[in-house]
Amino acid sequence: MEMTSIVLPSALTAANSKKLLSSCKSALTKGELHLDGSSLASMDYSADAFFALLAELSEKTGNKLVLEHFPPEIKQHLQNLRKMVPPEKPQRETNNILEMMGGAGFSLLKEVFEVLVLLFTAIYWTIVGPFDKGKIHFGGITKQMFKSGSEAMGICFLFVGLICLTMALQSSVMLNAVGGGSYLASGLGFLIFAEIGPLLTTIILAGRSGSAMAAEIANMSVCEEVKALKSMAIPPVQYLVVPRFIALSITTPILSFSASIVGSFAGFLIAYFFCDISFSNYMMGLRDGIDPMTFLKSTIKALVFGWIVTLIACNKGLNAHGGAEAVGKATTSSVVAAICTIVISDTLFAFIFY
Repeated sequence: MEMTSIVLPSALTAANSKKLLSSCKSALTKGELHLDGSSLASMDYSADAFFALLAELSEKTGNKLVLEHFPPEIKQHLQNLRKMVPPEKPQRETNNILEMMGGAGFSLLKEVFEVLVLLFTAIYWTIVGPFDKGKIHFGGITKQMFKSGSEAMGICFLFVGLICLTMALQSSVMLNAVGGGSYLASGLGFLIFAEIGPLLTTIILAGRSGSAMAAEIANMSVCEEVKALKSMAIPPVQYLVVPRFIALSITTPILSFSASIVGSFAGFLIAYFFCDISFSNYMMGLRDGIDPMTFLKSTIKALVFGWIVTLIACNKGLNAHGGAEAVGKATTSSVVAAICTIVISDTLFAFIFY
């Protein structure tokens, strides 16, 4: 076995230890290495890493590392060095279905609590904020209304119109078969304004505007811009959430009502061509099927669904941590959670209102 002896310089520093470490590693991989420290008088922090790396390499290769003629104080210092091994993270068993269900339940309760806190905070700053003289006034409501309202009109009208057209066509076939084609307008109008308009509009907003909100705020959280707002004494909820909350509170009922009108017009096309119902008779049927309370209930549903979209998207964005992957997860989970919550809330409203 080859034996190599290397004399260390008088001072072992970061400047010369890198080149010396390379030659020592090369010699140690070939055979036994003797380090002569008779000239060594001083060393800095990099010397500890120098000797630690050589000791680790000696242990791996099985070749002997010998320290010769070192000063007593340096020899004592090296003897006091200890190898620090980080403890292994214990692997938890997650095969227990009860444990998995319990963890999912606690996570759900935590998210519900966070969304409720965000709701009350947003309502507070919306109602009390304008009268608070110490409040910092932020803009952006008009911009958010344009992004989540005006720019979403096309896709909302298209989806609601086509679905109502299909639903009216299928209903007309069955009603004509039993001689009840004249009831198409009243039944279809009630279903559009009470159910289809608010539900479909907010589901589309959850996939379009809600995902954009979650991605934007999540990117700010990942880039630590939210922490920067806190460091400047700017409340993130007041700056990021409230403008979006107010914007969707205004635009969602308007979009829902407008989409319902488009759906009713699509239903009129089927009523006119397939059931021989004139425009005046169709409008009379709509008036018989829709009362003022239906409009009020539809507005309440659209308002609550808009809050769900905004609060879930903002909460997912504010809680995003990590890198680009966290932004994608926050966006996807916000859309899924918002749509599921909207459908569950719509079912509860059906039992409450009707």
